Amino acid sequence: MVETHRVGDREVGFRHEWGSAPTLVCVHGAADNHYVYDRLLDALGPLGGRDRYAIDLPGRAGTDGPALRTVADMQEFLARFIESEVTGDYLVVGHSLGGAVAIEHALASRPKRLRGIVLLATGARLRVLPLILQIFEQASKSGQRPPLPAGAFEPEADPALVADAIAAREDTPIETGAADWHAADRFDRMQDLARIRVPALIVAGRNDTLTPPKYAEYLAAKIPRAELHIIEGAGHMFLMERPADVARWIEGFVAEHTRG
Repeated sequence: MVETHRVGDREVGFRHEWGSAPTLVCVHGAADNHYVYDRLLDALGPLGGRDRYAIDLPGRAGTDGPALRTVADMQEFLARFIESEVTGDYLVVGHSLGGAVAIEHALASRPKRLRGIVLLATGARLRVLPLILQIFEQASKSGQRPPLPAGAFEPEADPALVADAIAAREDTPIETGAADWHAADRFDRMQDLARIRVPALIVAGRNDTLTPPKYAEYLAAKIPRAELHIIEGAGHMFLMERPADVARWIEGFVAEHTRG
């Protein structure tokens, strides 16, 4: 169910399902919100009675603004949310920009309860096409919502699924989306991945043009305890198009790394 709680001085929106095993905390990508995880959370099923959160970063859906301008600030927000809402061990799942937040969180000195990270369609460096930045800057002035980036979905994607994704983005203001893309463009942890000590599950889409498979392959080569899966034919939004595949890998990863 979708909830809002006050964390410090900010109202925070998220989807939450209850359980008793180590918690999953899911972070969305640029210009998105927690709805992007709906199909994946449904596909995960009970997952051993595990608590699951899909949170909204500031400036969208149920979370107060303003939007945050750096991945480091987003990580601080995530850390405060976890301190306030999550008891016991947990894993962070991040899609695209959310994956950058997960990497930043794993590099922080505080997350001693963190058992692993799941990195979906992301990279250690997220340079954004200048055209995307220009489109959002123009949209911020005109108020005309930008289309989904080219390559977000597979060419044969269900039109109803794409329509749902577009509708869900209505809960993310254009200005917030622009701030997200700029934060992604500034993110660079390519030289720091060897310091990540928790296990990492890395999933990429073979046809993803926003975060190509080489990004995932670099993560897998540099993070000491990494597991890599590449989905043939999939684009950037495979967590919506291929939720059963992603859920299966997460379930195996969680079982492997949260025993005892």
